[in-house]
Amino acid sequence: MEGAARSAGRTESTSESLIHCCGLFLGLSSGPRADEGDAMSHPLPEHPDLGQLRRRAKELRDAARSGDAAALERVARYHRAAQQDPVSLAGAQLVIARELGFASWPRLKAAIDTDSNLSRADEFVAASVGGRLREAAEILRADPGIAGRSLLAATVLGDPETVRQLLAFDGAAAVAIDDKRGWPPLLYACYSRWHQIDPRRAAGLAEVVRLLLDAHASPNTNDGGRPSYRSALKGSVEVNNPDITAVLLAAGADPDPGQPINAAIGHRDHRCLRLLLARGARVTGMWAVGGAVDNDDPGALTLLLDALRASGTDAASTATEALPDAAAQASLPVVIALLDAGADPSAADQEGVSALRLAIRSGRADNAARLQAVGAYDDSTDIDRFIGACMSADRHTASRILADRPNLPGRLADEDRAVIVEAAGSHPAGTVALLLDLGFSPHARNGFGEQPLHSAAYCGNAPVVRRLLEAGADLDARDGRFDATPLAFATVGSGEQAGNPGDWARRRWAC
Repeated sequence: MEGAARSAGRTESTSESLIHCCGLFLGLSSGPRADEGDAMSHPLPEHPDLGQLRRRAKELRDAARSGDAAALERVARYHRAAQQDPVSLAGAQLVIARELGFASWPRLKAAIDTDSNLSRADEFVAASVGGRLREAAEILRADPGIAGRSLLAATVLGDPETVRQLLAFDGAAAVAIDDKRGWPPLLYACYSRWHQIDPRRAAGLAEVVRLLLDAHASPNTNDGGRPSYRSALKGSVEVNNPDITAVLLAAGADPDPGQPINAAIGHRDHRCLRLLLARGARVTGMWAVGGAVDNDDPGALTLLLDALRASGTDAASTATEALPDAAAQASLPVVIALLDAGADPSAADQEGVSALRLAIRSGRADNAARLQAVGAYDDSTDIDRFIGACMSADRHTASRILADRPNLPGRLADEDRAVIVEAAGSHPAGTVALLLDLGFSPHARNGFGEQPLHSAAYCGNAPVVRRLLEAGADLDARDGRFDATPLAFATVGSGEQAGNPGDWARRRWAC
């Protein structure tokens, strides 16, 4: 964790300081609140309810008017100037306020409003960094002045003027650790998603980061890896904020800790990736090239391969290593980028299966044709070609192969039969329907013990879930790694696959 945040030596917690600051804005006293030396009978509840306190005041008024001795004693003690008969509601409210240590009912109400505002600000901050964009926007609409409730609210919103005012009041708050996540303000600015909600706020967020850096926040601020590594730079890249990424790198942020380059690969917008590479971010030993292949992003892949060549690294060997996966799952432009970088068209995966065979088995006819055009030897089998026809939903070709080789189904190995598990997650319902029609089982399992319904549920593939259930898929089947049902896979997938296409709500309903 950032050294300055650890050594601030503050005598107040961040929350106490901010409450005090808000109290000044509201005109509240920061000193003792009991009036004229009266002792405080009861502490203010942690989450006071003003409506409940109003009811208590009415009950006190009614009790005093009925002659209740205890009620009259309370009124006499805390409101000596009050008329005993009758006691007004305002007088009873004053007694309640003074019993809680406030000089008046308006002072008590203002303090409760402040507490409520701070709670709302906490909710706003959590939604803004947690990806709950609609919730964050709704809170701002309901409370347009929320940036003034706390430094963190102003930080995540990208309100530099409010941040500047609050830092002028308490400069140490720029590096203070909050008690919610253990983050200093810079992490909140960098993980804020308000530039996604309102792109006009991107400049304000970048200016807030500059203000915090000027107030001695470190561009390498991180949370120490608890529970997972979070850093200012990694955050700005994860939320795809190139403006903040540029500010941090210019201030000296190290581009490698936490591997922000891998986060950059997840965005079709390559601005953060370009910034990292320009600052010398490491590509070798990272998952970056593999990530570009998995994301089917030829643009990112080309940038990475160019960076490898510029650094004197053997880009051809990296491209060769990535080619089998690309041949099986990526589009033709990705395969072309790898071949142009010197990938060996005869490359094979760890099991020794050639890139060409993988392309054919996956139904990637265009990839297979390009590999053959540059010299790859065709070592595919009739089973590879049959599976490829099924995976590309080519019923005519698949049926013709079966007609020519009636013994083929009996020659399928377990791994061949398990292709329906992969297809259930990433292919349309037509592909899975063809596989089922041609004898593939809805109960087949892959090497992890997952059945097709696990895969479809995890990926949010609603039409395939429905088709598998019609075919008799087992709702209660458990996989071999997690001992989890398809419903559990749907629940996990709805979070881990966030941002990808999928319908997990209907998945849960179907399951």
